[in-house]
Order: sequence, then C-alpha cells, then structure tokens
Amino acid sequence: MRFRLMAGRDTGASAVEFALVSVALVTLLVGVIQFGYLFYQWVEITHAAREGARWAALEHPAGSVGTPGTVRYVVARAAPGMALTDADIDVSPPNPTIADVGTPATVTVRRAVPLFAPMMQALFGSSGAFRLSSTAVMRIE
Repeated sequence: MRFRLMAGRDTGASAVEFALVSVALVTLLVGVIQFGYLFYQWVEITHAAREGARWAALEHPAGSVGTPGTVRYVVARAAPGMALTDADIDVSPPNPTIADVGTPATVTVRRAVPLFAPMMQALFGSSGAFRLSSTAVMRIE
C-alpha cells in the first residue's frame, strides 16, 4: 500500500527535468556567444584587410604597425581592439612604385582568436585559439 502512494507522486520531477534541459540550453547559449565573438573578430579583420588593401593600392609602403602612413599602420588602426602586430599582417608588394601601377596589391591579416568555451576548445583542438584569416586585393592606382 505504501509503495502505491509513493509511485503516484511526481514531486520533484520538474526540477529533474529542468536540470537535464538546462545543461543543454546553457551549452547552446555559450556556443552561440562564442560563435558571435568569432564572427565579430572575423568582420574586424576583414575590414582591416580591406582598408589595408585600399591604402596599398595608393602606392604606400608596407612599413610597420608603429609608423603612421604605412599599410600595416592603417590595418592596425582599422581593428583597434585586436592589437595586431607586424607578424599578423602580410602586404604584397611591400613597397609599390609607379612600375607596379595596374598590378594587384594584396593584404592578408591572420589572427588567433581565443576560445573561451571549453566545448569549443574540445571541438577545435586543445590550442585554445581559432585561427582567422582574411585577404583583400585591390589594383594599384
């Protein structure tokens, strides 16, 4: 008789169901946040590469991130939150001249973006970072 009374109760069932579902929902939410962050960083480097290619197309030297008026400086200023270095930016040709008019100027920006979600680190490898890259090409004027 006592067993029948206990079998009919569903007290606490909703708490158990919530515990099971909340794990999946939190995992999904963290994944969406991580994807949004990666997408934001990709948009930043794409914009920076485009700005650098535009500057390189005007026959400016590749230079350095710390030297105003150079392609790398413009790229770094176009993505201020990323703290780009000279090693993150490739420029071709490095010092365009009048002889290069009509040829393509190529700027490539590469950046390792940190993964803060443990499940993303397991998915993309244990390095803790996701490599993003963007290339922009414009004709030298």
